Amino acid sequence: MTSLLTSLTRLGIKAFTYKYRKNHVSLSKNVKLKNSRYKPKNFSLEVLNGDERYSIEKLSYKNSKSNINIILFHGGGPWQPMSNLYHKVAEKLAKLTNAKVYSIDYVPNADYVYPALHDICYDACIKLEKIIDFDNTIMIGDSFGANLMTSTCHKLQSNGYKVPRKLICISPYVDLAVTGDSYEFNCHKDPMYSLPKNQSYEEYGHYLRKKSSYIGGTCPFEPYLSPVYLEYKDFPPVLIQVGSYETDLSDSIMLKCALEEHDNNVTLSIYDGLFHDFQYFAPFLRESKVAWKEIVDFIRQ
Repeated sequence: MTSLLTSLTRLGIKAFTYKYRKNHVSLSKNVKLKNSRYKPKNFSLEVLNGDERYSIEKLSYKNSKSNINIILFHGGGPWQPMSNLYHKVAEKLAKLTNAKVYSIDYVPNADYVYPALHDICYDACIKLEKIIDFDNTIMIGDSFGANLMTSTCHKLQSNGYKVPRKLICISPYVDLAVTGDSYEFNCHKDPMYSLPKNQSYEEYGHYLRKKSSYIGGTCPFEPYLSPVYLEYKDFPPVLIQVGSYETDLSDSIMLKCALEEHDNNVTLSIYDGLFHDFQYFAPFLRESKVAWKEIVDFIRQ
């Protein structure tokens, strides 16, 4: 059973997102996360140059002597930069694990189509593979960032590069063909992406299954675009966290099945009554604290 604070938080999010949900417009395209000049306190920050498309932020907690590395893939797709939200996530990861956190900060561009972002993340990881020990590296990505991460890791493996020790997927958006049945059974539950109560799934459900413009002219079943359709062999252990109210809950379940098909080590944690990226957007919730403990324990194991 969800906590009272979680229920109230869901209602607040539903009220905030109502005008977007009513008019079926994208949150990632239309809600701009705060992106003020980043000045961390008690952390060491270094920016590693990539190319004109991206840079990499290296963040470490004060006096940290850990040899663990974390590569962070932020969500938001082509429309969101490395916002304050993700800076706080990087800080939390660094503080809780003493790890050095490398965040891939690509330049947002609404005109990007596949494979633009996937190529950026792949190139960034090849650069990182040359300067950090991937045997002591964990990758973490949320939403579309989990898509970029999973696809990148598989491509690294296929091309003979080292892969990270573990992967963590937060509310992964990994089926751009939007085939899952959770779009229907959560069509009025998801506080961020659902239909308003007065709009039926039968009449308006096609808006929930609207294809991302990032697909461009590519078939949405292309495996590196939609990593649920990849074949995973000898893949690193994966932790998947998702909320039971998410419209794309099915993505997490499908990804788990794809990984299990070849006996990979995968843990799927479905948090009852929770929503997309709840660990990031509402870290104060009781359930978020449990999820963060699970993430830290997974990293340290």
